[in-house]
Amino acid sequence: MNHLIEEQYQLTELEPIIQTLCEQGGSVSVDTEFLREKTYNAKLCLVQLGIGEHQYCIDVLKVENLEPLVKLFVASNVVKLFHAARQDMEVILQTLNVLPNPIFDTQLAAAFCGADMQIGYGALVQEVTGVELPKSQSRTDWTRRPLTSDQIKYAGEDVAYLETLYHHTLAQLNSQDKLSWYEQELESYYDQSLYLIDPESAYQRLSGGMLKIKHQYLLKNLANWRESTAQERDIPRTWVIRDDKLYELAQSAVKTEGDILELGVFGRKSGSYLALQALNVIKSTKTGDEKIWRRIEPLTKADKAFCSRMMKMVSVSSEKLDVAQALLATRKDVESLYRHRQSKKLLRGWRQEYIGQPLMEFLAEEGVV
Repeated sequence: MNHLIEEQYQLTELEPIIQTLCEQGGSVSVDTEFLREKTYNAKLCLVQLGIGEHQYCIDVLKVENLEPLVKLFVASNVVKLFHAARQDMEVILQTLNVLPNPIFDTQLAAAFCGADMQIGYGALVQEVTGVELPKSQSRTDWTRRPLTSDQIKYAGEDVAYLETLYHHTLAQLNSQDKLSWYEQELESYYDQSLYLIDPESAYQRLSGGMLKIKHQYLLKNLANWRESTAQERDIPRTWVIRDDKLYELAQSAVKTEGDILELGVFGRKSGSYLALQALNVIKSTKTGDEKIWRRIEPLTKADKAFCSRMMKMVSVSSEKLDVAQALLATRKDVESLYRHRQSKKLLRGWRQEYIGQPLMEFLAEEGVV
C-alpha cells in the first residue's frame, strides 16, 4: 500500500513504525527523487521508504522536520536498501547532513553476479520477478506541486520491489562466494569525500599538463574560486564559467576588468560582478616551483594495441568470473596500469588476484615492465 506523507503530523504518525524498526532491526527500502538542473547540489524533493508491504512517499518540500529519517538512516541495525545508491547517498548527505549506513546496493550486487554494471531498477525487477514497471514518470519535474497520482504511484513502485531484489542478489553473492568482494567494493560508498567537494581541491577534476607552469597555478586558483562561487550562490559551476572558458581565462594575459569582459568568458549579466572577482584571483596568484600537473603524452598506436590485448584479458576474466566487465576493470584502468605500472584499484583487494596480478605478469612476460 502506497502512502503520501505531505504534512508534519503524518510523519509523526509514521514515527512509531520507524522507531520499532530501529529497535528491532531489519531492512528498509529507500529511494529519492530530486532535481539537479538549476542548483549546485541536487534539490531533494521526495524520499520513498518501503517498510514491509507499505510504501511511504515523504514530501520533503512540504515536511520540514525530517529528524525521524535521520534516525532511521543512521540506525546501525537497519540495512538501508538502494538501487544505484551513490546519487541517493549524495543528495541525502547534502540535504540531511547524514550518510545512510549500513546500506545494500542491489545494482552493485547484481553486477557482481553477471548483470550489466549499469542495470536499471526496472530491468532488474523484470528479470527477477517478471513484473514490467512503467517508465512514464522517469523524467518528471519532482519540484512541482501538487504531486499527481501517477507520480506517487511511480515513486512508490521504486521501493516496492527492492526487498525482493535484496534477497535475490544477496543469495547470489553468497552462492557464488562473492559477498566479501561486494563488501570490499561497498566500503568506498561510505567515504563522504565522494559526495562533498572541497573548493580547494576543485582543480583536481581538471587537467592542465599542457599548460605552462604559470598558467597551471592560475587555472588551479580560478577553478577553486569558481567552485566556491558556485557553492555560495547554489548554482551549477558551469553557470559561473564553463571549463573551456576557464582554460582560456587562465592562459590570457589580462590585466584589467575590461580585458576580461572583452574575452567574453562570462555571461553578459554575470560578467558585471564576476570579472572583477576573477581579476582579483589572477592578481593574487603566485607561481610555485613545482608543476601541478604533468603532461601526459598520448598513447602510440602500438601502446593502444597492447592495451587492447590487456582488455581482452579483462573480457575473458570477466566472463569466467561472471562479473560485469566494467566492474572488473575499465579501459581507463588498464591504460593507467600500462602507463604507470601501478594501480590502487587493480592491485588491491579482490581485483588483485583475478586481474591486477595477471596483467602485471603479462606485462613482465612481454618485456614491458
